[in-house]
Amino acid sequence: MLDFVVLVGSIAPVFSLLFRALEFFFYHLLLTAVDRVSRLPRGTMLPEAMRLYRENIALKAQLDALEAHLRRIEAPRRVPLAVRATQVFALFLNRDNEPFLRYFLSAARSTVERWASIFRHHGKRTGGSAGRPPLDEKIVELILTLKRENMAWGQRRIREELRRMGIVVSEPTIQRVLRENGFTPEPGPKLSFERFRSGAKDALWAVDFFAVKTAKGAWMQVLLVIDLYTRELLDLRVHDSWDVDSRWTTIVFHELLQKSGRKPIALVHDRGSHFQGTFQRALGVLDIDEEVTLARRPMLNCYAERAIGSVRRELLRHIRVADAFELQFYLDEYRTFANAERAHQGIDGRTPREVSTEEPEAEVLDLAEARRRKLVRRSYANGLLVGYSLEPSSGEAPSAKRAA
Repeated sequence: MLDFVVLVGSIAPVFSLLFRALEFFFYHLLLTAVDRVSRLPRGTMLPEAMRLYRENIALKAQLDALEAHLRRIEAPRRVPLAVRATQVFALFLNRDNEPFLRYFLSAARSTVERWASIFRHHGKRTGGSAGRPPLDEKIVELILTLKRENMAWGQRRIREELRRMGIVVSEPTIQRVLRENGFTPEPGPKLSFERFRSGAKDALWAVDFFAVKTAKGAWMQVLLVIDLYTRELLDLRVHDSWDVDSRWTTIVFHELLQKSGRKPIALVHDRGSHFQGTFQRALGVLDIDEEVTLARRPMLNCYAERAIGSVRRELLRHIRVADAFELQFYLDEYRTFANAERAHQGIDGRTPREVSTEEPEAEVLDLAEARRRKLVRRSYANGLLVGYSLEPSSGEAPSAKRAA
């Protein structure tokens, strides 16, 4: 099968050139037929036109092959200045040649005209003109870096990450920057669940189980506990088998209360057997109210289901664990990342730990300060998850927020 794929890839350029040759032969016959029917006298223009057309077809075939090759070997990035200048020159040279402008420019005509406008007004100062100043190149590169390293992020997630670093950029601006550099801003449709509300920290927690399959084919269950107000992942605990009883759930929940020193006023859970019996009696002893979802409606426990979806998309789809010990390591890393680094849209782009500790939002940096700082990356789960911050360069005093 691999040899067949290699063979097809090697003969694809031959088929492309053969198609161009057939295309030339068709137009040659068409021009000859028109000449015969019209009985126009032959002169020196027809051979010259045919020579130019052959050269055009040959150059277009080479250009298509080179562009396809560049798309395969290069990641999306900003179009180089030389390429933009060449396209603008071709636009000016063939301004009245509509077929050329439609089919033979590497970029859209509107894009090339915008490049021409930028070249025309480059360096001119319009002191009294209205409008916002252009986005600084460092901020543009920061946006593109976040997008390249996290392809699933949209303009809103990038805006929230930048806001946490002290950089304020609007969503339309981020969207424009991404589109100009070949990225799709939208991450896809999002779901919003408003079944349960919590007005304070530890007022309402939610618990739920989800299954994970190991590389050896064994199934394990994972208990998730989340605070609905701060969106903190309080625990992600692995049970090394498929069957979970209420006794194990009760023991793990007690350990969480003792370790964190916190206790919810109410707890949301479904009607599974692992939340019945011993677990319900323990909640009564602890004076914790129960919010039980309707039968066969697991999505009513919406915040826990949304958190499980995030764990699967951002972590579990990218790894295949060997045993419960390895799975617990990755889940602990994800919980640390989600609480301390991950900007959450449900809490205005802040992290759960910032909301839990009532940490003030980052101050907006001026452009000069942003240029002096450097982007710091922190990796989790062996590099699968990455957190970002803008830190002072070496030799500068750290900000008061970091020093504290």
